[in-house]
Amino acid sequence: MSFRFFAYPLLALTLASTGVAEAQTSDAAQAAFKKLDDYLQSNPIDFETKFNATSDGNELYHGTGHFIVRQPNALRSEVTLDANTYVVISDGTVLTIYNPQQKKYSQNAAPSSLSAAFGFFTAELGIDSQVLNFMSVVHGAVGGDDGMTIKPAGSETVDGKSCDKFQVSTASGDDNWEVSLEQGDKPLFCRLVYHSVDGPAQTNTFHWNTTPNIAPDTFTFSAPAGSTKVDIGDLNMVSP
Repeated sequence: MSFRFFAYPLLALTLASTGVAEAQTSDAAQAAFKKLDDYLQSNPIDFETKFNATSDGNELYHGTGHFIVRQPNALRSEVTLDANTYVVISDGTVLTIYNPQQKKYSQNAAPSSLSAAFGFFTAELGIDSQVLNFMSVVHGAVGGDDGMTIKPAGSETVDGKSCDKFQVSTASGDDNWEVSLEQGDKPLFCRLVYHSVDGPAQTNTFHWNTTPNIAPDTFTFSAPAGSTKVDIGDLNMVSP
């Protein structure tokens, strides 16, 4: 993720003071992301998101998702693309993908991280998803990943919520995120925009359940009556 704010100095003295302010702002950005990472790592998470991906101004796909997450690797998500809905569940040991339209499900060994688990599913559909990946980026940036930059980029109002904006980028500059975090005690995503030099842009907006009550069986898959277990290639998922 990268965050940038720029002021044009007129005098050498102004330039020096701007440099100091920029350094202070970088400290503030690091503190904001430490607060965000602490929250994501320490709390069960329940949110809904709307997303759309574009390339050269043309829409590639859009949809909605409902995510329930418990660190380090428990995940339940329901994703709708066009008229098709898919359920992805990981208990940290088994990753299940269920296609309700076909009444079929597949199971594989669960990857060790949330982003890898969901990425396994999205790769099969041929789409990109940045939400859980961005959580990994946040954790890495706070942990001191080489070359990762985080800079403030002002503020904005998203769906009536006052949010602080940041820009995040990798060392190469090939991957960039613009994220808006809700002001207040809980630094929740308001909006996330991802840009890649060689791929589509993706925008997510969010609605959070700030007091989630997660049932014990949330991350356990129980095969619905009449469903069939198949290899993942036989799930017949429809790419957008």
